[in-house]
Amino acid sequence: TLAMLLFNNLCEEFEYTCFIPGTNLKGDYEEMKRSMYSSMHHHGRKVEQGGERVKLRSRLLLVLDDIQNAHVDFLFYISSDFDCGNSRYIVTSRNREILNRCIVTSRDKDVKAEVFLVDFLSYKSSKKLFMIHAFSYPTNPSPSLLQWIEQIVTKCEGLPITLVVMGSYLKGKDDESIWEECFHALDKAEKIVDFEDRLWSKLQVSYDRLNPKEQE
Repeated sequence: TLAMLLFNNLCEEFEYTCFIPGTNLKGDYEEMKRSMYSSMHHHGRKVEQGGERVKLRSRLLLVLDDIQNAHVDFLFYISSDFDCGNSRYIVTSRNREILNRCIVTSRDKDVKAEVFLVDFLSYKSSKKLFMIHAFSYPTNPSPSLLQWIEQIVTKCEGLPITLVVMGSYLKGKDDESIWEECFHALDKAEKIVDFEDRLWSKLQVSYDRLNPKEQE
């Protein structure tokens, strides 16, 4: 995800780092705090004993990916434990109203979140991303697959995760019938109205074609 990409690019600049999906933050504040500390790293090494050795007022990079309403207060309170003036908090959500409510404490001052809206990839960028994952040599695909490349990229709707998953699944598969089958499965999934359900249905296309061991 983009959140993980940002985290990987920034983590070397911070003493403590933590990337945690919102789905892992459950329960009350203390339970969420324990979950966060269990994912904490200090200069790239996992912190022992669930975070008891984390020094407060340290420089922290915290990424909360796909947060819900319950996590807004957690973000506010956890920021007061660290020196937010030198720390960075990155949160993602599919709900803009949640992002607009995010506030952290920075040296006794409340700081509102700066919200960035992430748009879908253009067709050109989508194709480039797909080709990188689908072919060892992206500039020289088999001519018989060109029509399916164009159609499959379009069906991925500019979503990076779908493009990466589908490209990785199709890598090394030169049988045109496999590409055609993949396209028709994506086309069927596209008829689902709800965006999130449609996304998961498209990811399911590649999952269903893995053998049991790969699925596990």
